[in-house]
Amino acid sequence: MAYPSPMPVLEALRDLLGAVPGVQTSRIGLEATMTPEDYPIVRIVPSRVGPSDFISELRATECLIYFGRPIHEFTDGLEALYAELFTMEAALIAALPRSGDWVAQWRETITDEDRNDAYKLMALRVQVDG
Repeated sequence: MAYPSPMPVLEALRDLLGAVPGVQTSRIGLEATMTPEDYPIVRIVPSRVGPSDFISELRATECLIYFGRPIHEFTDGLEALYAELFTMEAALIAALPRSGDWVAQWRETITDEDRNDAYKLMALRVQVDG
């Protein structure tokens, strides 16, 4: 059985999440050349691709969807930045399609545990079937 490329679905997800209010840039891949002007970001990084458990002709693509902001832009401290990122997390999860030609299911959110001095990043772990 020939499976379709996951790229059209990843591109549709990129465009959908790029339209979420507050997102500055949305791309596939976590490029090393990001600048502060790119933030707030959404970066979709596929981590595993296989057959869908739901419809045998489709692909299941597990992705990490990174999102975040520079820390230096906040004068109210990390608590305010966390509050903003959890608001962004909720908006991104709400934007995931739950029906149609392809669906995306949120599994969990991973934080960076304050390991980066310049940026605050989180990632949604999502399975996309399409």
